[in-house]
Amino acid sequence: MGFIAIDLDGTLLNDQNEISEENIKAINYAQDKGIEVVISTGRAYFDVKAICKKAGISTFVIGTNGSTIHTKDGRNLSSIVLDNECVKSIVKWLDERNYYYEVFTDKAIYTIKKAKEQFENEINSLKSKDLDEKMREVVDVAERQFDQFGYILVDNYQNIFEQKEEFFNILACSFDMKKLEEARDQFKEYKELVVVSSADHNIEMTSKSATKGLALEKLAYLLNGSLNQSMAIGDSNNDLSMFEKVRYSVAMGNANEEIKAACTTTTLRNDENGVANAIYRYMENLAIIK
Repeated sequence: MGFIAIDLDGTLLNDQNEISEENIKAINYAQDKGIEVVISTGRAYFDVKAICKKAGISTFVIGTNGSTIHTKDGRNLSSIVLDNECVKSIVKWLDERNYYYEVFTDKAIYTIKKAKEQFENEINSLKSKDLDEKMREVVDVAERQFDQFGYILVDNYQNIFEQKEEFFNILACSFDMKKLEEARDQFKEYKELVVVSSADHNIEMTSKSATKGLALEKLAYLLNGSLNQSMAIGDSNNDLSMFEKVRYSVAMGNANEEIKAACTTTTLRNDENGVANAIYRYMENLAIIK
């Protein structure tokens, strides 16, 4: 059994945060041919579930950068949580330095109300300025971030820990690249964490045991499948771990040069049905191999 693992933002989702009809058709085609399609994303499972329901597709889901794995019918196969004290340390550090951040559980995305308002104001301010193409794209991606389902706004970070929930992922954002790098350097010192990025304005922290690549490997083992003839499609730093696990790694046309260099091939952009293009090419190649 082969797999096609697909990132969401900047990959399967177009610039309107939707899965195009062409991409939906390609996913259905691959599934009809016996390929297991897996959505692999930094988003929480409940958010992915809503997106898939709207698109009328059903896939395995690797959520919060590999912290969770769910079946097509929503059964949880794996959960890897962060230690509560570690989360408190991270959040306290971010809060004291005025970063915008989000804390992911299996029920919600917690964020500070005032910080979210400030970050949205910063986005709106930047949108009114004359930005270069790259920075405008960064701002647009940041704005689309708020289309996620499941936000719960709290007054302070202590409120997050009153919920008595398990934590999977923490996302921190800044348009100040120096400030963002400071956070990256800070949390890379935490031996229990892996730090990745899904966009130029953020970093994301999960357990070192939770990456997209490790989750895909675990799913293949649980389903008695093989990654030797499998494909992964993505556009960001947090996709690198799954690129390393498959034979065919595909960078989106909108990915940066570092990501493209790490992949075996490149497809079209996310707003040009790049996923569908990659799937059809893969299916043709697989037929030749067989």
